[in-house]
Amino acid sequence: MASSVEKKVTPLQYALDLFVENAPANRAIDAISPDTDIGYQKNNIFARIIGLGLSARRFVDAAYFVVAQEPEVKEAYEVTLSFFKWLMRYESHNKKHFSSVIRSVKSSMLEVTSAPTVSVDSKGRMLDVSTESSDVTAEDDEDEAEEGGVTLNDEDGDWLELIGRVSVRNGRIRFRVPVELQRLIKDPENSYWTSLLITSKFTLIYARAIYDHVLPVVPKGITEWLQLDLVRNLPGKSWANNAEFKYFKRDYLEPAVKQINELSDIELSYETRAGTPGSRKKDQIRFRLRFKEAAGAAKAAMLNSASLFLTLEKEFGLTEKQFAKIAENRQVWNDARIEQAVEYTRFRIARGDEIRRAGSYLMKALADNYRVSDADRQVSLLQSQRVEAMATKQDEKHAREQAVAAARLAADTAADQQRLVEMRAAREFFDAAEKKIREELVRKFVASSTMGQRAIERQGLKTAEITEANIVEWPSVATTFTSYVAAELRKAARAALRA
Repeated sequence: MASSVEKKVTPLQYALDLFVENAPANRAIDAISPDTDIGYQKNNIFARIIGLGLSARRFVDAAYFVVAQEPEVKEAYEVTLSFFKWLMRYESHNKKHFSSVIRSVKSSMLEVTSAPTVSVDSKGRMLDVSTESSDVTAEDDEDEAEEGGVTLNDEDGDWLELIGRVSVRNGRIRFRVPVELQRLIKDPENSYWTSLLITSKFTLIYARAIYDHVLPVVPKGITEWLQLDLVRNLPGKSWANNAEFKYFKRDYLEPAVKQINELSDIELSYETRAGTPGSRKKDQIRFRLRFKEAAGAAKAAMLNSASLFLTLEKEFGLTEKQFAKIAENRQVWNDARIEQAVEYTRFRIARGDEIRRAGSYLMKALADNYRVSDADRQVSLLQSQRVEAMATKQDEKHAREQAVAAARLAADTAADQQRLVEMRAAREFFDAAEKKIREELVRKFVASSTMGQRAIERQGLKTAEITEANIVEWPSVATTFTSYVAAELRKAARAALRA
């Protein structure tokens, strides 16, 4: 079955339509409020980008947004320059400055490694934990990082340029992206949603840099303790690198946190501590963060039913990436179709089919337009009725078996009780009887009772040794003898009744 995804309007086409609509009125991307977000799933590894200025970060966002819309790896990507600048909210007509932005991006590299970033130098370069930041006087504008790059060390790693060759010709921009990065951009396994509508609003480089760095951690609610120098150097070389903490906090950190809380989809707070033993100097920082209710509401507003949103979020545990996929396809994936996919997935689960991840299966059912047919419902109903009838039959059989067992137990208990009463009466009769009667009972027991003879032999005795005076001295013999006496009394009672 052909997927309806092919019929959807791509985010790139949607963004282009918004550009065509808003550019004549000089409305920048951060000033519009469309129904659908403009963004892409960014791999967590890109949160490691350090040393880029504000415009350079927007350049990378715009380029990677274009790359993310193409499913296949391409040698180069090309769009109109005016549209590209609109995506990155670049309103200057200064060609020299735009060239410096491109140079800044091209001089920066991304270290692809599994090791965590522990520190960076004043130019935004990653250092070993034992390496101290170099003392460099910053004179450049806060908005742009003069240089990027990495410091090579003995550890294994890969360093990739963020953007390859860039060409600007005849009102169009053409750029290349390393194949390795294209794969991370197009099919991110561990990723988070990056909205150009949000990132384009930032005017403070520290606000944008901190936002980029902490965004992947929002689901956890808190970051690890970070070296303060790392946060200082996130934008690269700036005036803030060598400022005392109280001035860094007043002039850079606090304004950045305020702008993040005002303009973005997250709420951010922080705490600091002296992480070096024996030192009172605050050198570590930790951020606490969460998505604003409005951010969740925006996802909920994507659907016409709040309960349907809660079903997708709670029952099926859809990820940010999956919600973004639904948002991209809302033109075809309306609420009715989503509910249809929910019903189909529940139907398969109830039937006992093997489904590893309910959310992933729901997305497949949604994309392939799976539905529960009337025939399937009828089959399921008949199967349910058959199972219910068998269960009822089993319950009835079990109830009968329990009743029989209870009656048998009651009968056995009554019989045991009767035997105890008879044996007690038999013992009392023997003890109270005349000697002649006792001797006669013992003689008949020893002579005719096979069980009595075996009980006597098990005691290592001979039948000749058993008399009316000692027969009750051995418990096992006495018990068997008492049972015999009880039987004799029953016989006598029956004979009396017949007479």
